[in-house]
Amino acid sequence: MRRFVTRFINLFRRDRAEDELSREVTSHLGVLEDEYTRRGMTPDQARLAARRAIGSIALAKDLHRDARSFVWVEDLRRDFRHATRALRRAPGFTIVAVTALALGIGVSTTFFTIVDAICLRGLPIDDPERVMFVSTRDAQNRPGSLSYAEFDDLRARTSTFERVGAYQFTIVSLRDDQQPPARVSGAFVSAGAFELIGERPMLGRTFRVDEDRPGSAAVVMLGEELWSSRYDRDPSVVGRSVVINGIPSTVIGVMPRGMQFPANADLWRPMASIPAQVRDSKTERRLGVFARLTPRTTVEQARADADAIGAAWQRESPATNRGLRLRVVPINQQLNPSVMQQAWLAFITAGALVLLVACANMTNLLLMRAASRGREMAIRTSIGATRGRVVRQLLVECSTLSMLAGALGTLFAWAGLRLLQGMIPPETMPYWMAFTIDGRVLAVTTAVCLATVFACGMPPALHAARVDVRDALSETSSASTTRAPRRWIATLLAAEFAITLVLVAMTVDGVRSNIENRRKEFQIDPTSLLTMWLTLPGDSYGTPALRAGFFERLNERIGRSTSIGSVALTSALPYGGGSQLPIVVSGRLVEDDKAAATVVSASERYFEVLGVPLVRGRAFTATDGQPGSEAAIVNQRFVRLFMPDQEPIGARIRVGGEETPWRQIVGVTTTFRQQVGGPEPDPVVFLPFQPAPSQTTAIVVRTPRDPTTPVSTLRREIAQLDPNLPLYRVMTFEQVQRNGQWLTRMSDALVKSISIVALVLALIGIYAVTAHTVQRWTRELGLRLALGAVPAEIGWLVLRRVLSQLAIGLGLGLVLVLAFDRLFNPAAVAGTVRMTDPLALALIVCAISAIAAVACLVPIRRAASIDLV
Repeated sequence: MRRFVTRFINLFRRDRAEDELSREVTSHLGVLEDEYTRRGMTPDQARLAARRAIGSIALAKDLHRDARSFVWVEDLRRDFRHATRALRRAPGFTIVAVTALALGIGVSTTFFTIVDAICLRGLPIDDPERVMFVSTRDAQNRPGSLSYAEFDDLRARTSTFERVGAYQFTIVSLRDDQQPPARVSGAFVSAGAFELIGERPMLGRTFRVDEDRPGSAAVVMLGEELWSSRYDRDPSVVGRSVVINGIPSTVIGVMPRGMQFPANADLWRPMASIPAQVRDSKTERRLGVFARLTPRTTVEQARADADAIGAAWQRESPATNRGLRLRVVPINQQLNPSVMQQAWLAFITAGALVLLVACANMTNLLLMRAASRGREMAIRTSIGATRGRVVRQLLVECSTLSMLAGALGTLFAWAGLRLLQGMIPPETMPYWMAFTIDGRVLAVTTAVCLATVFACGMPPALHAARVDVRDALSETSSASTTRAPRRWIATLLAAEFAITLVLVAMTVDGVRSNIENRRKEFQIDPTSLLTMWLTLPGDSYGTPALRAGFFERLNERIGRSTSIGSVALTSALPYGGGSQLPIVVSGRLVEDDKAAATVVSASERYFEVLGVPLVRGRAFTATDGQPGSEAAIVNQRFVRLFMPDQEPIGARIRVGGEETPWRQIVGVTTTFRQQVGGPEPDPVVFLPFQPAPSQTTAIVVRTPRDPTTPVSTLRREIAQLDPNLPLYRVMTFEQVQRNGQWLTRMSDALVKSISIVALVLALIGIYAVTAHTVQRWTRELGLRLALGAVPAEIGWLVLRRVLSQLAIGLGLGLVLVLAFDRLFNPAAVAGTVRMTDPLALALIVCAISAIAAVACLVPIRRAASIDLV
């Protein structure tokens, strides 16, 4: 053990150990010289005798080093120094190889970071595998949440959960004595919810059980970001009174940075503070419920317990709970998408393909470098280097390249992730889905680098170690490669172009799909179109009548103003989604029993303000939506899906469950996208806004004047109606479109980036192979020129070989495109844009061939101008 410790310490004091060894050797020589001098020798004779007695000083030092240190570490250290010098002597090769591999590693790191953030990482909570998410399924297997009464009953009846928590998202107005009201994203959470997920406040405390009861004093907790931005990190904020939705509340705690559970909350209130009409209703299912298993409970036992509770609810309240059952899954499974979804599998496959192209490129470069170093390897072998020693040296060189490429690739990934993060609108993704290069990502990147050492470095190293010493050292030996490495180089180049064809075809397919979708959809003119949002708190506007009264008063004030322009109200903007509700068409059997449409509430002038034409019927009037005048407007996509051979005007539809009234279709609007994503726009049903306004409402203003004027006027008018209501998310409609399509833009950027990277790598590969071919054929090409061949013939000879490899690669690529299209392209099922479109593929093949030919021009020109002297 003592020897091991000494060797380990000497790894970090090498210079000092070398000095001690030199002094020890010198001292030993001096002792021997003195001894021989006393025996009567002259100083020169004594010095020679002392050296003969010791023997080889270098060998003695090596033996001493082997005894005091780890031999393999010292060998690797020497190999690394030699590799560094060798790569420094070939800067062109080093730069190209490192850059090419760094591009592949950068893409793979970027892709894994995204997959890890969205699919794998999950919520940063204690022991997440033991935390379950509890939801409901109705008789049609549609997902749903729980009501407050059901949540309360669940935690009273369960025997498999040691703690049950709940949350509900909300938007609140925060006001205090020092600052004007501000809109804040918040959540209602039950007492003990933070303890359930293992979170502790950085200041103050969490909610007590007695504070989570109706009628308790109003209390609130703040997030660290809100505490920093609004209260300048003042610790005395704990105990201060603030006004939440017009209700004075006491701040009792501040949660630490990075804690925004359940999604992006900056403020939390007790669950009992939700409006009474929501709390007392058994059908208002709005709560997200989660629970932690007891120590010895399995997930199967928890599901059996939930099934029993759901069956009891059906027996006790058959009118409201018919067909209702509880669903229990791990919380990360509920809140994160599965990596096994088709879209994510295609995403991962694309990233892996780019890494394969980079590895093929790296292997080709190393094979060609090994072929040109045959004489060097022969000299090493002739002076005693074993085959294993040569292989190790070349693998160390490859590992050095991989380390440099890994560092540069991580830098590429960091820059790319920052650009992608800038495309995501604020508060769009949950707080735990951050694109950060953490320890897990770096571990995967390190594993990729190690894998490339063996995948890319082993074939060239084994080839170089099999060099024929006599042939390599002979005067007539050429630098040509053997047949086997030449086959490897040609095969890898063909594979590069095959994979590149797949990635370029995928990019072209995405671009064509976007163009096709835009052609099918009506494009709203964003000129002078301004949007903003207003949230009416449930504490003050808990019923539809109270909200309708507020908007009536607001409309009266807007109508008297001459500076605002045309105004419309809606529950969801275009590209902003909407509620997904089941629909039934009167007198018609819809084939899909799960038929659903996007439902949006819109005021009378909504389509006029947006500039969207009605192709049939009329817009809403002030009486639409009143009892006996239930009306609806649908888009053309709805008509094509559910009423293809029926006159829509006058037809009746039901939106929602059986308890909802039948509505008469009074108009058909042209199709514009409400939900983002998918090859086709979604069917949309528009309902009158005024009878039942939503709590959160978008205000749309079209004005030819300065866009800041209506905003200030609206702020003033709303403040006079209720000083606790801030306008927020004020932006142009053009920005709304960009925010709504952020996922599409990010996907396009990723797909285009990887195809460009793959194409660049393939061009680097074909340039290197062509240059290597010219170098290998220098003597043969010179003889051809000497015998009368013209430069054009020489150029065609080289180009013909390159084009043959290119043809093989593109032929294989066409097969891979067909396979990729069948596996991952959803548009192929819809019968719209396909990756296998013959005309598009022909153009892609021609473009890649032309670019490859251009990349070969410099080596071909060099071949045609070989100096015969």
